[in-house]
Amino acid sequence: MFCKRVIYLNWGNIPPLEFDFGPINLFSGGNGSGKTTAADGLQSLMTAAHENLFTYNPGQDETTQRGRGGKQVRTLASYVLGCDDGSYARPQACDGYVAGVFHPTEGEAGEVFSAVMCVRAHLDAASANRQARQDELQFLIIPNQQLCLKDFLLEASTGQSIVPLPEIAHRLKRQFGSEAVEIYDKKGPYLRRLYGAFRGQPGAVSDREAKHAARTFANFMAYKPVKSISDFVEREILEPKDLSDDIRQVSELMKTIHGMDEETQQIKQALDNLHTAQHQAQCYIDNWLGHRVGQYAEFSRQVVVKQDDYLALKQQQRHNEEAIAQRELDIQANAEHKRALNNQLIDLKAQRQGIAALRDKDQLEQEVEGCEQRLVGSAKALLEQEPQLARNYQALRQLQQSLQGGALAKEVPALEDKALLLMVKKVLRGPEDSGLDMPQLMTKDWVGIGALENKLEAVQQLDREHSDLAAALHSAERCSGPHSIRDQVLACYNDSQRQVTNINERGERKQLEIQRLEHNKVNYPAHVATAIGAINLQCPGARAAVLCDFVEIIDPRWQMAIEGYMGGARFGIIVDPEHEAEAIRVVRGLQGGRNNARVIQGAKAQRDAAKISLAKDSIVELMSVEHKIAEYYLQASYGAVLRVKDEESLRRTRRGVTASGLGSGNYAMFRCDIDDADLVFGQGARQRALEAKREEASALQQQSFQCGETNQQVARIYELIERVKPVECGDTLTQMLALYRARQQAEDQLRNLDLSDFEALEARLQVLQSEIDTLENAGTSLNKDLGACNEKQQNLASGVAKLAAEQEGLQDQRDTCEAGVSDIGKYYPAFDSEVALQSAEQKARNAGVGFCFDEENAAYLKQLDHHDRALYQAIIEHNQRAQTHNTIVYTSGGVEQHGIAYFSQLVKMADDVQSVHNALKNNVLVGKAEKLAALRDSFHTAFVSNLCHSIYQAINDGKRVLEDLNKELEHHVFGSDRERFYFDWQWLPEFKEYWRFFKEVVKLPNLGDGSSLFDADLSAQSCKVRDKLVAMLLDKDEQSALRELRRLSDYRLYRRYEIYKKPENKEPIALSKYGT
Repeated sequence: MFCKRVIYLNWGNIPPLEFDFGPINLFSGGNGSGKTTAADGLQSLMTAAHENLFTYNPGQDETTQRGRGGKQVRTLASYVLGCDDGSYARPQACDGYVAGVFHPTEGEAGEVFSAVMCVRAHLDAASANRQARQDELQFLIIPNQQLCLKDFLLEASTGQSIVPLPEIAHRLKRQFGSEAVEIYDKKGPYLRRLYGAFRGQPGAVSDREAKHAARTFANFMAYKPVKSISDFVEREILEPKDLSDDIRQVSELMKTIHGMDEETQQIKQALDNLHTAQHQAQCYIDNWLGHRVGQYAEFSRQVVVKQDDYLALKQQQRHNEEAIAQRELDIQANAEHKRALNNQLIDLKAQRQGIAALRDKDQLEQEVEGCEQRLVGSAKALLEQEPQLARNYQALRQLQQSLQGGALAKEVPALEDKALLLMVKKVLRGPEDSGLDMPQLMTKDWVGIGALENKLEAVQQLDREHSDLAAALHSAERCSGPHSIRDQVLACYNDSQRQVTNINERGERKQLEIQRLEHNKVNYPAHVATAIGAINLQCPGARAAVLCDFVEIIDPRWQMAIEGYMGGARFGIIVDPEHEAEAIRVVRGLQGGRNNARVIQGAKAQRDAAKISLAKDSIVELMSVEHKIAEYYLQASYGAVLRVKDEESLRRTRRGVTASGLGSGNYAMFRCDIDDADLVFGQGARQRALEAKREEASALQQQSFQCGETNQQVARIYELIERVKPVECGDTLTQMLALYRARQQAEDQLRNLDLSDFEALEARLQVLQSEIDTLENAGTSLNKDLGACNEKQQNLASGVAKLAAEQEGLQDQRDTCEAGVSDIGKYYPAFDSEVALQSAEQKARNAGVGFCFDEENAAYLKQLDHHDRALYQAIIEHNQRAQTHNTIVYTSGGVEQHGIAYFSQLVKMADDVQSVHNALKNNVLVGKAEKLAALRDSFHTAFVSNLCHSIYQAINDGKRVLEDLNKELEHHVFGSDRERFYFDWQWLPEFKEYWRFFKEVVKLPNLGDGSSLFDADLSAQSCKVRDKLVAMLLDKDEQSALRELRRLSDYRLYRRYEIYKKPENKEPIALSKYGT
C-alpha cells in the first residue's frame, strides 16, 4: 500500500488543499514553510496520535511529547487552531481534518480506501498562558472510495466553508452509502482497522500488531541515531518486565528467616510482660462488671423504695376520696334543711309586710346597708388614691435632682420653665402625704369626725397642687409647643435609643469588617459587593473579581496618596472580556441604588495599553499587579499620573500626586488623602486598615457607652414624669363624709321606731334567720372542708403522678442497666448475666432505704482507672520490644471511657494479649522449629515460583519474540537489491551463569514441596550463584541490593543482539559493522 493523496483542512498554517504523491516525494522549503506540519499531519493519521506512538516535530529535541524546561509541545489541538510561536491563526473553536487516500502497489492484494481524522478544538484563555484544548476526536475509514478536497467543503453564496465535524459522517454516508462509512470514536479500534486495511483484510488486526506497526512508522519519521544495535534491540524491540515485587517478596522472606533466631530471646521477655498485662486486663474486667452490676442494684433499690412511697401515697389518696364523698353528702343534707327553713321564713315575711312600722324599719335598714356599701367603695377608692400623693412627692424630688445637670433641658426647654419649677417647689414644700389616718377611716364608727372635716380643706388644696403639676407635665394645652413635656421627653428618649441602636449597628458592621481583614479579605462597598454577587449568579462564566484584590503598592510612603487619587476606581469589577457587556447589563438592572458599580473595559484597556509607554515616575511603577487585565487597565488609566515632590511641582503637572495626598487632573488640584481604614491595596495596606478599624471600633464602643448612659438618664426622667399622676382624695373624702351623715340619720330614725306590739313575730323571724345563718355557716364550713379535700386530692394526685414519673424514669434507667448487663455476654461470653441480675435484685431488696450502693460503685470506678493505666503501660512496654506481627494495638480512643464500647475494646485487647501470649509460648516451647520450616518452605516456593520461573520464562519469551519477528521478516524484501533482515543473539558470559542456575532450579523436582533449595542437588557453579543471590537478599543496603537484583531480573540484558542485512545471493552483513 502507498499513500496516493493527502488532504489538509485547518491543519497548522497550511491552507485547505490536497497533495497527490508520486513514487518518491521530498518536502522542501525554507524555515516555517510547513514541512514538519505536513509530515505531522500524515503521522497523526497513521498513528491516531496515540500516546507513546506518535512523535511530532521529529527533527527537534522535544520529540518526547512532554514539555521540558518550559517548552510547549505541539498537539492535535494546537495544529487545528493554527498555533505559531504562541499565536493562533484560528482563536475561535473550529474543526480540522487530515485525510489520506491509499492505493495497493502493483501485484498487491488489496483495495483502495480512504482514512480521515476529524478534530474539534478551542482556545482556553482562563489562565495567563492560553492553551489549545481538544474537544472531540473521530476517525473514519471509507473502503473502495477516494476522497478529494471538495468532499469537505460547502458551497454557498458567500463562498466556501468547511463541513462541521458533526455533519461530515452524514455527508459522506449520503454520498457513498450508509454501509460504506466506518466511524471510530476510539484510537485503538481505528488503528486495528487501519492496519487491517493495509493488509487487504476486511477486518482488524490485533492490538499488539497495530501499535507495533504505528510505532515503527513514527520511529522511521523521527529518525534518531542508533549508537548500539544491541541497545536498540533491548530498548526498542523487546518489552521490559517489572519483577520488583517478586524480588522484594523473596528478600523479605529471607530476612525473616534470618531474624527468627534473634526473636527467641525477645519472646521470652515478652511472655513475662504479657502475663502482667493479662492480670491487669482481668482485674479491669472484674471491676467493670462489678460497677455495671452495682449500678443495676442501686437503681433496683431506688425502684423498690419509690414503689413503697407510691403505694403509701395511693392509700392516702383513697382515704381522701372517701372524705370528699362524705362532705358532699353533708352539704346535700344541709341544703335540704336550709330550703325548709327558708320556706318558713317566706311565710313569716309575708305576714310582716302587712305592718307599716315594720315596713319603715326594713326601708331604714336598707338605707343603712346601702350607705355602708357605698362607704366601703369610697374607702377603697381613697385607699388607692392616697398613696399616689407620696409617689408623686418622691418622683418629683428625684426629678428635681435629675434635672440639676441641665443636659436634657437643651432638648426639652419646657423642663426649665419657671412656672413649672415653682409648682414643683411648692409641692415639695408641702406635706409628703395627706396626713389621714387610713385605718380609722376603714372602721364602721368614725371617731373625731369634726377633726376630719377640718382636714378636708387641706387635703383638697393638696389635691389641686398635685393635679395641676400632673397636668403641666402631661397636657399639651399647658405647654407653649404642640406636645406635652412628657411627650417631648419621650421623643428625646426615642431619638437617644435610635442613636444607640445606630452606633451599635455601626459597631457590628465594623467588627465584621475587622473579621474580614483578619482573614485577608477586602471590605468592598455595598454596591460593589451586590454587583459581584449578581454577576456571579446571572453570568457565572464571567468570573467577576475586584481590581483591589490584585494590586499592591510596593512603597508604603505613597500608599495613601495613590489609593486616594484612584478613589472608587479601586473597586472596579474585572470580568472576562467577552462578558463585559453582559456584566454591565446585570449591574444596570440592580434595584435600590446598588447599580452604580464600574465594570472595567479589559479588552479595550489591553489595546490602549499596548499603544502607550509608562511615563517616568508614574504611579504604576510602584504597583505590583497579579492580574493582566488589571495591569492593562492601570497602565492605560493611570500610567500618565506622575509622582511629584511638592505643591509647586504639582501645579505644573497635568496629572500628578504628592506623597502628602494632593493631586491634580482636569486642570485642577485637589485633596486625595484617605484614612488608613480605607486602604485596600496589598497585605501591608490591609494591615494598616485593620489597625485603623480596630481603633474606630474602640471609639464606637466608647461612644456607645456614653450614649447608653445618656439614654438611661432620659429613660429615668421619662419614668419619673410618668409616675406623677393627678389625685382626687378630697372629692372622695367629701363623698365619704356625706355618706356617713346619711347613715347616721337613718340609724337615728330606726332607733325612734316603736315595735313593741310585734316583738313575738320579730323574735320568730330572728330565730328562723339565726337558724338559717347557722346552716349557712355550716354549709360554708362544709364547702371549705370540701375545697380543702379537693385541694388535698389534687396535691395527692400530683404527688402520685410525680412519684409515678420518677418511678417510671427509675424503671427506664434500671431497664437500661438491665439491658446493658444482659448484653455484656455479647462482648464477654464468660459472664452469666442471669445469675448476676438475680444476685443484684436480692441485694437491692435487702438494702431498702437505709443503704446505698454509690460508694461501692465509686470504688469500682476508681479501680478501673488504676488497672486501665497499668494495662496501657504493660502493652506499651510489650510493643516496644515485640516484633511487628506480635504487637498489640491499644484501641481505646474515640469512645466514652469505661463505656460498653470501651469495655468491648479492652476485652478484645485482653483476648489479643492472651492470643499473643499463647502464640509466643507455643513458639518457644513447641512450634519454633515448625514455624521456621514453614517460613523456609514459603521462601523456597516464592523464590522458585515467583522469581526463578519469572526470569527464566522472560528470557525464553524474549527469544521467542525475536524468532517470531524473524519469521515475519522472511516474507519482506526491501530495495532493488532485494534485501532481507533478521535478528541474531548470543549469551553474555556473566548472565549465562544465572540462566543456567535458573534453568537448573526450575527443572528440580519437588522443590518447594518439602525439599529445600539449600538441600537440592545443584552443581558447584549453581551453588555459588545461589549463595550470591542469598547474600544480596540479606544485604542491609536494600536499595543497592534491589538495583542489582532488578538488573539480574531484566531478561533483555542476558544476550548481546545483532541485526543482519542479507542482500539476495550475498553474505549477511551485521548492521553494527555496516559503515553506510
